[in-house]
Amino acid sequence: MRTPVPKYFTIKAVLGARLDRECMPGERLPSEAELCEEFGVSRVTIQQALTLLAKEGRIRRHQGLGTFYVGVGAVPTETKPSELLESVMRRDGFTKVIRKGVISAPAWVAVRLQLPAATQVVTLDRVGFLEDEPVVFIRGWLPLGLGARILDEDAALLHTTVASLLRDRHGVPIDAVVQTIAAGLADPSYAQELGVEVGTPVLEGERTYVDEQQRPIFFSITFYRADRHRFLIRLKDWRGGWDESHSS
Repeated sequence: MRTPVPKYFTIKAVLGARLDRECMPGERLPSEAELCEEFGVSRVTIQQALTLLAKEGRIRRHQGLGTFYVGVGAVPTETKPSELLESVMRRDGFTKVIRKGVISAPAWVAVRLQLPAATQVVTLDRVGFLEDEPVVFIRGWLPLGLGARILDEDAALLHTTVASLLRDRHGVPIDAVVQTIAAGLADPSYAQELGVEVGTPVLEGERTYVDEQQRPIFFSITFYRADRHRFLIRLKDWRGGWDESHSS
């Protein structure tokens, strides 16, 4: 069960996104009283949100002068929605396997892999780093026969994805990938590895890879730090209002 998100976490996320989007370094923030009125919360709640932003180095508070925007702490990764994980690899990033093993598939994982309930599967937990900072947490599952091939390939997985390893080293054809992306909040099962507080906004991506017979061969859930990723969408025909990525 997810931990309820304190109001100051939500305000910190909303205010931080607004500052990064609309402010120039050196600009003065509204007063605490003005922020209290805007967000409809107490002064203590606003002060907690500002303290978090200050710890990240995004604002600086000067006694008697006010609070000022410093700038974004780290430049977000710009990428297409379909290439979030691959973009980390391209930008001199790497992934580290932190947990792996053979387990009985939870019911919901078995459904996605189209396997009988409690079938044994291989599970891999990895953390992706960019400039030595964790930016993505990946939890994946594979049918036992396929997963056993890569259980001892931690070194290879440093600079390649599981799908690429299956395809390029083991000759496993991948015909298609079904992906969904949604907003979420970091929960205790991975927040520490991702380097964020529980309840911090994240992007959740689910992927199911299928072979030429449309059989699932790999299922993963990936959690991206929202402060380090943003979508880049190239419009092909602005008059028609359509582009190269689609969501539902």
